[in-house]
Amino acid sequence: MMGRVLLELLLAVLFIVIGVALASDCRGIATKHIELSMRVVRPVSPLRWEDDQLARRRAFFIVFDRLFGVMMTLAGVGMLVAVGHSLLSGRS
Repeated sequence: MMGRVLLELLLAVLFIVIGVALASDCRGIATKHIELSMRVVRPVSPLRWEDDQLARRRAFFIVFDRLFGVMMTLAGVGMLVAVGHSLLSGRS
């Protein structure tokens, strides 16, 4: 039973650390993720994309990555609260 609680705590901390790193662009993690995403998720259009379209696409990825980081952080905090509640109520 204690192993499950430890695993839940580690998962919550992992979510928080990754979420904060993405949301704050710690050491360029979000920038690297955006570059990788733009290479993997290519436009479907057969027309050549212009520079302003690529800049807008990059801006969209930046906003999405930051929001994803915030959501991961909130999910990690929610997991910590749930683990704390289960420990305090004796349902671990």
